[in-house]
Amino acid sequence: MSPDAPVLRLSKRDWLGIEAVKQFRDGEATTRWRRLLAWALAKGDIPTCVVLSLYTDPFITTACLRRGAFQGMTRRDWRIFFASWFIANGWWALACFGGVKLLSSLWKLVHG
Repeated sequence: MSPDAPVLRLSKRDWLGIEAVKQFRDGEATTRWRRLLAWALAKGDIPTCVVLSLYTDPFITTACLRRGAFQGMTRRDWRIFFASWFIANGWWALACFGGVKLLSSLWKLVHG
């Protein structure tokens, strides 16, 4: 290992899950989410961005879809980040809205 290797590699841990995503790409998919992620990785950047945005946060999505070593954020990276942010927040907004509506309906059912 070279002396200028990143600290993340020295710790031998996959802090961001990027190596796990690479494993999904290689076919180590055992759960439904992992099979969906493996399918998206095989289909290209757009399906991968959507699935990763639903599965994890925009930072990890952007890190997984980056090309090459860190040289600053390119226009493509920023587009991926903001698309992932929009998808993830839309998903959580719908999930929270659905949860509140469900609880509200149950409350009305129980308490009239």
